[in-house]
Amino acid sequence: MRYEDTPPYILLRKFVLTMPRVKNALRRWARLTDRMPELLRTQALSSIEHKAFHCLGGSIYAHYPGVDRDTMICLIVAFQTLSDYLDNLCDRLQISDPDAFRLLHTSFTDALKPNAPLRDYYRLYPYKEDIYLPRLVRTCQDLITKIPHFPKVQATALDLAGNYCELQTLKHVSQEGEDLLKEWLSASSNLGLRWYEWAAACGSTLGIFLLFAVGYNPPEIEEKELIQAYFPWIQGLHILLDYLIDLGEDKENGDLNFVAFYPTEEERDLSLCRFANESKRLAKHLPNPRFHSTVVEGLIALYGSDPKVRVQKQEVVIQSMANSGRSLFWLKLCKGLRSIHVI
Repeated sequence: MRYEDTPPYILLRKFVLTMPRVKNALRRWARLTDRMPELLRTQALSSIEHKAFHCLGGSIYAHYPGVDRDTMICLIVAFQTLSDYLDNLCDRLQISDPDAFRLLHTSFTDALKPNAPLRDYYRLYPYKEDIYLPRLVRTCQDLITKIPHFPKVQATALDLAGNYCELQTLKHVSQEGEDLLKEWLSASSNLGLRWYEWAAACGSTLGIFLLFAVGYNPPEIEEKELIQAYFPWIQGLHILLDYLIDLGEDKENGDLNFVAFYPTEEERDLSLCRFANESKRLAKHLPNPRFHSTVVEGLIALYGSDPKVRVQKQEVVIQSMANSGRSLFWLKLCKGLRSIHVI
């Protein structure tokens, strides 16, 4: 059976069956934190405990046609855990030094360069350790060497990673973050997108996961053409959904939330539906279109099934984003999987 003919439920079954392996990989990283200073250990464990669903969701790319599943699961977990840990370091310890954040995030780009030497990533940061962050970087580097054609897509992966690092650096600079982001993204105004929509698109790792996957068997189209569906559309959809369900708690904690910048709820909902519809349309024109369509539908279902959607009365916009029988099926299915604590 060709992949394009594979029913989506088979992909879902494979995805669910590998979730225990993702959780086992996260537990291995959690055990490594025992040797860290307490303050950094707390942030490492918190990122694993509260953001494990990032790794669980990203592991769908371990089922992309032609990849080595074991390598991909380990790589996605290590790379996403690195990302989530860095986010906590910039967000949870009342530090707002952009130079420290930028140096910390060189670990994110170094992780994509198998031959890059490790640096003193904590040099400008007030807390330090020499076990956890270096091990995450080195593990990613070692696993990437097992992807035969990654050098062909590495430059595009580093472009996406550069956007991600700059976003994470600027958005955590206390009161100046919003102005710095606006200035940085002022040149990204094509496609009729607002600055905070571009910022959201920069904050996703899905495009990098895709490039890991296609590094096993590069498609005939250029990787930049391939990634245009992901950046800004699918990545933007991903992060806007993430911020949508966190609106309430971000407001309570005074945290920056890109979805909160929409002038009205009506404009917000129209824009979210645009991201959903454009992502679905572009996914159909990519190699292995059913895979990418399932990713888009899965994003809407995964976030749309979160209990916070009901609490914040966001069901209508989620239903509008799903807007088709198959997407609504995924949404109902994810609610069921949440009810039995699979996700």
